[in-house]
Amino acid sequence: MLRSIFSRREKQRKILVIEDDPDIATGIEIRLSQENFAVVLAANGPDGIEKAKSDPPDLIILDLMLPKMDGYETCKILKQRENTKHVPVLVLTALPLMGDAEKAFAAGADDFLKKPYRNQQLIEKIQKLLPPPSG
Repeated sequence: MLRSIFSRREKQRKILVIEDDPDIATGIEIRLSQENFAVVLAANGPDGIEKAKSDPPDLIILDLMLPKMDGYETCKILKQRENTKHVPVLVLTALPLMGDAEKAFAAGADDFLKKPYRNQQLIEKIQKLLPPPSG
């Protein structure tokens, strides 16, 4: 019995959500928990970078408009670090301006999603970036 619980936990994929709006962060956390993801929250870029550095996630969801350090700079740093450069980054933004997606991709983002979004859109983007583990 204990073995099956531990093996299930080992297969649980971890997503780091870097989002300064607590309501949005909690909403994402609840939805991803329903999909059996382990969720780690960070409220700003430096905190997210530190959490990713100490325990790299399988995927990062990153808001562009953050305090202390914007999402572009956060993404660049994450993509330059040896232990996080391979981690897919899904960028979220509430105020998409002309060129935001291009700027995010230039910073190393792997995909882009405009707020507000439907939960299903978020899950589809995650599934595209994070295929199910094999075996």
